[in-house]
Amino acid sequence: MRGLFSNFAFVLLLAGAWLQGHGAVAETLRLGGTGGAMPMAQHIATAYAAAGGPTIEIVLDLGSSGAIRATGDGVIDLAISSRPLKAEETARGLTAVPLARTAMVLVTSRRQPGGLKSADLPGIFAANDPKWEDGSPIHIILRPRTETDTELFIRHFPGMARALEAARRRPEVPVAPTDQDNAKMAEELKGSLTPSGLSQIVVEKRNLRLVPIDGVEPTLENFEKGTYPYDKPYYLVHSAKSAAVAQALLDFLRSEKGQGVLREAGCLLAGE
Repeated sequence: MRGLFSNFAFVLLLAGAWLQGHGAVAETLRLGGTGGAMPMAQHIATAYAAAGGPTIEIVLDLGSSGAIRATGDGVIDLAISSRPLKAEETARGLTAVPLARTAMVLVTSRRQPGGLKSADLPGIFAANDPKWEDGSPIHIILRPRTETDTELFIRHFPGMARALEAARRRPEVPVAPTDQDNAKMAEELKGSLTPSGLSQIVVEKRNLRLVPIDGVEPTLENFEKGTYPYDKPYYLVHSAKSAAVAQALLDFLRSEKGQGVLREAGCLLAGE
C-alpha cells in the first residue's frame, strides 16, 4: 500500500513538474519525505515564510525513498529522510545533511501507562499475551520490516529483532504501513503500544500518551540532556541544483529563531 501511494504521488509530481516547466504553475520550493517529519516540515515552512523565506509546498505520501528519488529526478527540490543516503543515491549527485533529531518514543492510548523497563521490551513484543502492570492486555502495533522506525527500534533495544519476528507470526498483530497510520491505529486500539517519533506526536497533537522507559519521561528536555537516549535522526537531501536553497533553509534553522521553531516541533538541531 505504501508503494502504491508513493508511485501515484510520484506520477502527479511528474505532471506538476512538466506544467511548472511550461509556465502553468507558479514557482515554489517543493519538499517531501518521511511521513513522521512532514508535520515538522509544515511547521518549519510556515515559520520560514513568515521570516521572509520562500514558500515551501509540502508534498505528502512520498516517504523517504520516494522523496529522495523525486529530488534526484528534479521533481521536488528537497527531501527529508529518516535514513542516510544509499550508495546508488549518492551516485546520482545527491547530498544528505544532518537536519534535526527527535526522540524515538513508545506511545499508547492507555490513559495512565506507568513506565516500562528497556530490558523488558523485547519480551513484551515477543509475548503471545503481553500485559500492562494491572494485568490488562498490551496490544502492540508493528511497522514494516523495511521501515526506518523498525531498524531504529532494533538498534536501540538489544533482542528486539528476534522479538519483532516472533510478533509477526501472530496474525492478530496489526502492521501500520505509514507513520500516520501507526498513530491513528494507536489512538483507536485500546491498550496500544508502538514506537513513534516525538515530533509527529507533538505537532499532530495526537491523543496518545508517552511511555516512560527506565523511569525517564520521554520529554524534549530529557532528550536534550541525554537522560532519555533513544533518538530518531532526520536528514535534508538536496541535489547540486538545490544546494543553495538547502543551505539557506539550514542557515534559518541554525538561527535562534529557527532553533526555537524546531523545539516547538519536538526536535533539536542536528548536533545539538
